[in-house]
Amino acid sequence: MATKPPTREDRDKNLDALQKGLDEWADKEIKRLDSESKFLRSVLEGRGATSAGTKNLAKASSATAIEIDAFLAR
Repeated sequence: MATKPPTREDRDKNLDALQKGLDEWADKEIKRLDSESKFLRSVLEGRGATSAGTKNLAKASSATAIEIDAFLAR
């Protein structure tokens, strides 16, 4: 516990050190999250998630078109 209150200069130094530490942590965290995001996207692409969505949409569209044609032919 301090025996005397800190001077303005001491407080400014402490706040500057805190800001520097926060900025360094934020930069590291942003890089980590970007790397993790890139990795997870590559995993999804490797599993064929993007092509699976396209194939599902094509099948659903085809089935819908068949049903519409059958309804109109009646």
